[in-house]
Amino acid sequence: MAVFTPVSHEQTQSLLANYSIGELRSLTGISAGIENTNYFLDTDQGHFVLTIFEVLKLDQVPFYVELMHWLAQNKVPVPLPQTRHDGQRISLLQGKPAIIVTKLPGQWVREPSLQHCQLAARTMGHIHLAGAHFAQRQPNLRGLSWWQTTAPGLMQFLSPAQKDILNRA
Repeated sequence: MAVFTPVSHEQTQSLLANYSIGELRSLTGISAGIENTNYFLDTDQGHFVLTIFEVLKLDQVPFYVELMHWLAQNKVPVPLPQTRHDGQRISLLQGKPAIIVTKLPGQWVREPSLQHCQLAARTMGHIHLAGAHFAQRQPNLRGLSWWQTTAPGLMQFLSPAQKDILNRA
């Protein structure tokens, strides 16, 4: 299971006290995922997803959360980050940044069809068009400086051909 940070019923109720999204009905860990902890969070007012950021630091999260909010407000089918009573969208849970977003309908598709790919392409197009008017900017966290820091630690795991490709990049 990809739940790296366990969350208790009491912690969830305390977190929900900061929002106007109802009383806790259930909290279920989501097994898929590789970087963040995610839970399905059901209240008496709806279905949500609680995400706890395991890698991104508090100062890195606002860009992504505000972009997601902007996209949802501009009719792009993305989860809508919920806003707390104090106007913020990011909480701290066990010292880590956390957000609650709406749960979109649908489910994971193991073998996407042509129609799934077309829908993904259209949605990506909408994201780019709406995102062009998003005022905030953030440097690429996986840009050249990250490559230069990360690549040396990977070399021992690469074949000679892969090393050559990385060295030429």
